Amino acid sequence: MRFHPEARRERYDVIVVGSGIGGLVAAARLAQTGRRVLVVERHDRVGGYAHAFRRGRHLFDSAVHLVGRGLIERVLEGLGVANRCTWLPVEPLYTSSLPGLTLAAPSGVEAFSEAHVEAFPDQEKGIRSFVTECADIARETGMAAELGSLTDVLRTPERFPALLRYRRATVSQVLEAQVRDPLARAALTSLWPFLGLPPSRLSFLYWSTMLLSYVADGAVYCQGSFQQLAAALAHAVESRDGEILLRSPVRRIAVTEGRVTGVVLENGQPILADTVVSNADLRQTLFELVGAEHFPRRYAQRISAMRASISAFVDYLAVPRELVSGLGHESFFFSSCDHDEAYRDACRGEPSWFTATVPSLLDPSLAPRDEHLVMLTTLVESAAGPWPERKDALTEHLLRAAEARLPGLREGLRFCEGATPRTMERYTRNEAGAIYGFELSPTQIGPGRPEHAAPLPGLYLAGHWTQPGGGITGVVTSGLQCAQRILGESGPDSPS
Repeated sequence: MRFHPEARRERYDVIVVGSGIGGLVAAARLAQTGRRVLVVERHDRVGGYAHAFRRGRHLFDSAVHLVGRGLIERVLEGLGVANRCTWLPVEPLYTSSLPGLTLAAPSGVEAFSEAHVEAFPDQEKGIRSFVTECADIARETGMAAELGSLTDVLRTPERFPALLRYRRATVSQVLEAQVRDPLARAALTSLWPFLGLPPSRLSFLYWSTMLLSYVADGAVYCQGSFQQLAAALAHAVESRDGEILLRSPVRRIAVTEGRVTGVVLENGQPILADTVVSNADLRQTLFELVGAEHFPRRYAQRISAMRASISAFVDYLAVPRELVSGLGHESFFFSSCDHDEAYRDACRGEPSWFTATVPSLLDPSLAPRDEHLVMLTTLVESAAGPWPERKDALTEHLLRAAEARLPGLREGLRFCEGATPRTMERYTRNEAGAIYGFELSPTQIGPGRPEHAAPLPGLYLAGHWTQPGGGITGVVTSGLQCAQRILGESGPDSPS
C-alpha cells in the first residue's frame, strides 16, 4: 500500500473518514464504479479493529479471531481481489468448556445440531427446533437485505414469517421456550461474547445471522492475519485510482449552506467532496466533526440516547508450543452456565470467563517455530477502570484463570502484553473502546440503528455504529449498503 503524506487532489467525488472494514468496503465499491475516492485514516495502518501488529517475531491480530466464509469471499471476488486472501478453515468452530461439559461445535447445520443433541439427548427436539429457527432467520434476513428496506419487507409479510415474529425477541426468549436444560442453553449460546451481550439482552435476529454465518458457511482465519483482509480491500481502492492517507486525522467535516462540502485535515489541508462517508465513531462524527446544530434535534437526541456496546481486555501471549496441547483455534472457558452472571461480572471488571485464541495452530508463520501465539480475551466496561492502574491486575487475573487450564503458562511465558478498553479507544477512537458500535439489542439492530444516509445532504455512515450492526459480517454488509445507497443500487451481496 502506498503512503501519501497529503492528498494529491483538491477535490474528490467521495471522501471516506476512517479505514475500518466497513469504510474500506464502501470505498472499494465506489472506486470500482469510477468514483474518485479518498480514504483518510488517523492510524498508521488500515483496518480498524481488523488491524494486526508486530512484537518482535510475533504477529498478533488486534481483535478479530475468525469470520464466516460466505459473504466476505463473495465481496472480495466481486471487487477483484479474492486472490489476495488465503482462507484457512477453522474446525471445529470453537470449543466450549462449562461446568460438567466440554463441547466441540462443528460447522454444518446438521453437524452443529447433532453435537449438541449428543451431549443432551433428552433435549433433542428443542435443540433442533432452536437451530432450525436460527437458520430460518438467517435465510429470511438475506432475502430481506435484497429488498433494501423494512418498508419493503412489511409489504410482503408472508415471505418473512420468522423475521417479523422475532424482530423484538432476545435469544433467551426464544431458547427458553424450546430448551429446558440450563446447561444445554449455555452450550448453545457459547458464542454470545462475539456480539457483546448475554442471551437475555441480545437480539435473536442478529444472533441467528452471526451464528449461521459460521455454522452454514464455515468459519475461516485469514492467513498472515486479518491485516491481509484490510490490505486486500485497500488494494481494491488504490488499484482504481483511489487514495489512502495514513496518519491523517480529520479536524472537521465541512458544511456549507446546509450540505457537506468536504473535510479539513488536522494539518489544515482542506479537501473538497460532495459526498463524505464516515466510518468513524458516530457520536464523534455528528457532534465533534460536524456539529449538532447541523442535525434535526430529534435525530441528535436519538443518537445521544443509544447505548454503546461493551469493550474488551486482551492479553497477547507467546508461549512454548507444547503448552497449548489440547486447544483449538477458539476456546471458551466459562466458570458458570449463567451467561447473564458472566456478563455482569465483566461489567464490574471482574470477569469470570475468557476465550483463548491460538491462531498459530492454523498459521505457523505468525510466530517462531517453537512458539504459539495465544490471545486471552474477555469483555469489560471501560468504566471498570481506572486504566492503566487496573491493567496489571486484570492481566494477572486472566493469566491465573488460563493457567488453571494450561499448567505452566506463567512460567513458560515468552511474551505478554495487555490491551485495555483505553487501548481500544486510543487506536480506533471508538467511544469508550466499544467493539460492536451500539449494543446489539433487539431495538438497536437493523432499522433500529441510524440509516446510512444521515439527515445532512452529502453525509453517509458506514461501519458498526450504523445498519445492520457490529462484527465483520455486519460491517462488510454496512459498507456495501452504504455504497449502494450512494450509487442508487440495491442488494446485499457482492458487486458485479
